Amino acid sequence: MMQKKKWFVSYAVKPKEQETKTFHTFIEGLDVEEELEKHIFEIKELMDLETEEITVISVSLV
Repeated sequence: MMQKKKWFVSYAVKPKEQETKTFHTFIEGLDVEEELEKHIFEIKELMDLETEEITVISVSLV
């Protein structure tokens, strides 16, 4: 059985005509790419953003 891992993620959001804001979060799962993709999709939906308006700064295993 694979064990879930936890990552600390920092990312910047730059909506059109607005200043860049930096956010930090923890994500958990088996595959960092899959979990990060899900998280970015949720952020896009919640904030009504385009993919290019979100930039991942760092991902660290904790």
